[in-house]
Amino acid sequence: MYRQQNKNPIRSRLLIRTCKTDRSTAYYWAPRTADIKAGCPIGREALGKNYGQACERARFLNLHLDEWRAGINAVKVPEAMPSFGSAEWLFNTYLNSSAFMNRVSERSKSVYRRALRRIEDIDTKNGDTVAALPALSISPGAVDKIYSRLREGRKRQANLSVDIARRAFDVVWRLYPAHVPEKNPWRGVECDLSRTAKPAARCEEAYKLAFELRAMGEPHLGAAALICFEWHQRPEHVRNGDITWQDYCPPSHPNSVQIRIAKTGAKDWIPLEQDGFALFSDPEAYLSDLPRVGLPIVLTAAHRGTARPCSAEYAQRKVREARRQAGLGDHVTLDSCRHGGLTELSNASLTESEITALSM
Repeated sequence: MYRQQNKNPIRSRLLIRTCKTDRSTAYYWAPRTADIKAGCPIGREALGKNYGQACERARFLNLHLDEWRAGINAVKVPEAMPSFGSAEWLFNTYLNSSAFMNRVSERSKSVYRRALRRIEDIDTKNGDTVAALPALSISPGAVDKIYSRLREGRKRQANLSVDIARRAFDVVWRLYPAHVPEKNPWRGVECDLSRTAKPAARCEEAYKLAFELRAMGEPHLGAAALICFEWHQRPEHVRNGDITWQDYCPPSHPNSVQIRIAKTGAKDWIPLEQDGFALFSDPEAYLSDLPRVGLPIVLTAAHRGTARPCSAEYAQRKVREARRQAGLGDHVTLDSCRHGGLTELSNASLTESEITALSM
């Protein structure tokens, strides 16, 4: 149900919508249809459920609408954008800033976005989410409550969200000091820094996962599990195609595999046999039957379209399915396969420097 709050036909309208489920009231602002057709740069905007904040925001938008009608402000200014001044606006401003675009690696950008989204999606007492809260209203006490809610999930993810939010507030405060708290409320949060043992997959678990993935029609992801376990490579590097068929037993190195680490730029050849004895007979046997659908060793199965590198979401979903069908524990992932391989080196009494050399 909509009800017009402002009877002035020349100005914009503050509209009310009653939710059908809980009968709660939410407010919206909208310019006249004639203004929209005339190219008004300020669009419709949800104003949340707080009447006072909705009225204040509507008055602000009306001022910009009046300027546009008078020809003073024909360009959409940032302050007139939907949700300006809110936590959502602040995080989006950071994600579009040079501090994020130029200083954060491509591999980490999706991690940053998810970390901030976890904060935005937390429900508040007034029925909205943290995304709708004015940035100026976020106090240290509010941050402590947000962190408490974040810790209901994974502790490590909660700490990461706090770190990135702290950075976002610092960056945006420099750009909009009047709309962001001068004293960053995310500083001084008592984060839980206690460490828990990182899960490690045993050898039989890594191989069971690999063969289950192959039985599911994902043999290349199965190869990824073995490469992570036996050659100690990070899953994201394997998925991104950093190990190719040219790196595996080329004519110049018929009994070696070349490993490159994208993070450090290091690369070296790992021998596959020593004194006529095969060091990695099981993964070699697996790779000998693996279809070569492209230059990288690990690609999607190409059930639809061409083979391509696996996204993190796709790989995680397929690993979950294989893990469930094979009766493996939730701790078995591509990352735990790598950690399991490193753990076996440690159990074999190799020194830290030797393990570092083997894993590069």
